[in-house]
Amino acid sequence: MSSSLVAKVLRTTAKIEAADLKDKISEIQKEIILLKTDVNQFIDDNYVDFLAKVEKDTILIERADKLVDNMKGLKNRIEDQIKVELSGSTKELKSLSQALEASNLSLDLSSQLLELHTSLKTVDKLQQEKRYVEAARVFKRMQRILNKREDNDLKLLNIYPPIRDCYFTAYSTFLSTIKGIWEQTVCWSDHQGSEPSSKSNKDNSISLRIDCQPKQMQDLLQALHYAEELSPSLQFFCTKILKRFIIPIIHYDCSVYVAEKTVFNVNVLNEKQSPTYKSTLHNLKLLFQFLNQHFQCNVEEKTFIGLISGQLFERLEEELIKNCVSKTIPDSSAELQNFREVEENVQEFENYLVEIGFVRPEELFLSQYISNIDHLYIDKKCQGLLNTAREIMKKDLHDAFKYEPEVPEFPLLQDKLSDRNPSDTIMERKLSKNTFQLPSCQISKSAREILELVRSILDEVTRSPEACSVRLYYTSRNIFEMYAGAVPEYHKKFLETIPQQVALFHNNCMYFAHHLMTLGHEYHDKIPTHLEKHNVTYVDLTLKLRAVGAEYFMNHMKYQRNIITEIIRDSGLSQLGQSSKLPPGTERALRQCVRQLELLKTVWSEVLPVNTYCKALGCITNSMIEDLVLKVITVEDIPAAVATELVGLFNIIVKRVPAIFPDPHAINRNVSKWQKLLELIKILEASLRDIQDRWADGKGPLAHEFTSTQVKQLIRALFQNTERRAALLATIK
Repeated sequence: MSSSLVAKVLRTTAKIEAADLKDKISEIQKEIILLKTDVNQFIDDNYVDFLAKVEKDTILIERADKLVDNMKGLKNRIEDQIKVELSGSTKELKSLSQALEASNLSLDLSSQLLELHTSLKTVDKLQQEKRYVEAARVFKRMQRILNKREDNDLKLLNIYPPIRDCYFTAYSTFLSTIKGIWEQTVCWSDHQGSEPSSKSNKDNSISLRIDCQPKQMQDLLQALHYAEELSPSLQFFCTKILKRFIIPIIHYDCSVYVAEKTVFNVNVLNEKQSPTYKSTLHNLKLLFQFLNQHFQCNVEEKTFIGLISGQLFERLEEELIKNCVSKTIPDSSAELQNFREVEENVQEFENYLVEIGFVRPEELFLSQYISNIDHLYIDKKCQGLLNTAREIMKKDLHDAFKYEPEVPEFPLLQDKLSDRNPSDTIMERKLSKNTFQLPSCQISKSAREILELVRSILDEVTRSPEACSVRLYYTSRNIFEMYAGAVPEYHKKFLETIPQQVALFHNNCMYFAHHLMTLGHEYHDKIPTHLEKHNVTYVDLTLKLRAVGAEYFMNHMKYQRNIITEIIRDSGLSQLGQSSKLPPGTERALRQCVRQLELLKTVWSEVLPVNTYCKALGCITNSMIEDLVLKVITVEDIPAAVATELVGLFNIIVKRVPAIFPDPHAINRNVSKWQKLLELIKILEASLRDIQDRWADGKGPLAHEFTSTQVKQLIRALFQNTERRAALLATIK
């Protein structure tokens, strides 16, 4: 019975509480409607009609705050009542709760409008008092209200656009103000030199002035941060620091100093002179000291130096390694032993960067770079050697010297047929004194320099540790491979058109090939034992060098042969038989062919080895003779007068061409077609009887140079159709 009584009491109490809640909600709804009306009127007056009613906004805000407190109390009471009625019907309480929520949304919109209005008044006052950090925070709160994404009710109000426009106007003014203060506080200036005549020593002075106290700088940076303008401002600042201070300090001879404790100056003294690494590190340290001194402030628990590190670190690392520290890497063993001083200076500089927070202890990029100094040393050494070789290869090929064969080391070789019996015969084979020798010729001085450079590398190989000696050995090989590929590119035009240049290049390649056959053997006893597994030899490169030299020389021989072929083609010999006399330009053309050969004699006779010279000129002369003979033996009709003229012209060749060879009497040895030309001349001035005698039933000298078909063609072209001619033609088979 007692439990029934308790339940009845609770139900009665709940009904009383629900009724009271309903009355309270009704009262609050009426208050909210009145408040909305007043707020709308107030906002319209201030943002649409622009009527100043300053005294009213405080009253409205107090009313709104009071309503908010009442709303919170009612909400808590409804939630408590719902918990009491969990076992029974909560439909009425839920309805009350929903009505309260609807009223709450309406009240929230009014509160937001009032907060936006109050914030706009607040930021004006804060800016007047130069409290920019607080102003930036207020703008940030306003931005959150205006840009809410969870609901768009505020944006649906007619008053939203005017309020938003007022916000943007005030915010733009605020941004302009603080950015202007930043530009006045962090002030850059350039001063160009006044002496245009001295380009290499022009006075380019760049300065940075910091015109505020640390506390002011802290507030300014925080204001920029809250206004979301710090990142672009720092990016622009770091770009200037890099281009105006860091790069000039690393690249050029500079004077760096601080004036009046607030002005940092960099004066470029000479753009053509690079600074020492000590000077660069010292000046950069001065720069970071200045920045650290004037920007002692934090933003979101991050120091200013830490903020600019994210923007500057990678470029500083790249510039310092590439254009400063890499130049300190030694390229000789003596410099390598003194590198400890560089390591100490680098460590001191990096320790300071860690101290001010620009880099973390694990980001010591310079120390990491020079930690493997032996590897860097040999890299730089080998690269320097290749660069030296490359510069030598660019030198003029025609700057040459006369190479003379060396005294042979092995003048006599003995083959003992038997060592068992002293009475047995010992046969001695004496080799020629020219065996294993490069013949006398001209060699470019640059080729001799290349060989001397390689020998100096091998000398260093003999006294270097294993890692260095292996790299040096392969670098020496790379130099010869580079010669075969680079020189034809460096001297491409000359090698295509100038006979002397291509002859010297050919000789240079043969010169290298000759010495490379024995270069490895020369150093065999000096090479360290750890290099034995690398099979130190250059013999395999001889084939490549010979092939390249021969290829370019052969190509030029074809070029010269084509020149003569073009001259003969335009000489008029192709029109033989079409006239009773030769064209007037034929003699001039043949003389030009001979002069071309004589020109080659002038430029090649003292340059090429004798045998090479004779073979080259013999080949070109052969081609010329073969072309001339072919022009004649294919003609169907050669008048007697034309034959006589041809004899005279060909005799010019017979008279002058042998002189282009060292031994004019040995022309047949150098020019295989020479006898063919002589036989053609004899046919052109011979009778049928003479031709028959020189043919001699296919056994005479004429038969050795021409085929029966060619002889018959010549007879038909030179002689009229008679019984005698027919009889002779019948005998030639």
